[in-house]
Amino acid sequence: MRPNPRGKTRLILAATAATLALLTSATDLLVEHRTEERVVTQAARRLKPDGPVHADLTTPLAGLRTLGGEVGDVEVRAKGVHRRHAVLDVTVHLKDVTTNGDSAGGTATATVGYDQVTRRLGTLGNALTAGGQDGDLILAGSVGPLGLPVTVRATLSTTAHAFTITPTTVSVLGRSVPVQDLADLPGTSGLRDELGPRTVAVTALPHGVALTSAHAAANGLVLGFSIAAGPTPGVAGKAS
Repeated sequence: MRPNPRGKTRLILAATAATLALLTSATDLLVEHRTEERVVTQAARRLKPDGPVHADLTTPLAGLRTLGGEVGDVEVRAKGVHRRHAVLDVTVHLKDVTTNGDSAGGTATATVGYDQVTRRLGTLGNALTAGGQDGDLILAGSVGPLGLPVTVRATLSTTAHAFTITPTTVSVLGRSVPVQDLADLPGTSGLRDELGPRTVAVTALPHGVALTSAHAAANGLVLGFSIAAGPTPGVAGKAS
């Protein structure tokens, strides 16, 4: 039986296509890996964290896109970033990053441990320690000359450059009452004065970065930021 030349041709074409696909995939992964390494190097140099930095290119065929000057979407994570007497764990998501360091903008989060939040509470922090529940800040401890155990629930609000902690309710002596009604409870008259709103400035933000949200998570106070389109703010720039 004579071999079918058409069948042989199809087999050769299929083998060639498979080889090209394999080479393309290998090239893409190699370029992507090198680009991620460059992003990590730039982020580590600019953020100077105590802990590790990780970067991921999340756009399909990101490596091959890099050859044309586009990196695509990038996620950068860094632990132990020092900013203004605070130590933060930072995650940044950038859209349509280019090898020239521009992006279409994105978002970021910075997580502050509750030990640091407690220290920033001032005189109130001498008696109560911070935690989180359902997005609200929870302050718990003993206060006053009688050492009354109390739990304070506080909401969080933000402006572009600050967040405000506003105590709303207090649980004491088995009762939960609004802060403004504390004067009616025995031994808590001084506590009401200490439970006024506290505003904390978030200063020295890079150009184009604004604070957009704050919520109390299980692992700390999480601040959310928006990032304007343009040069990447000290994280993924110059990724080529």
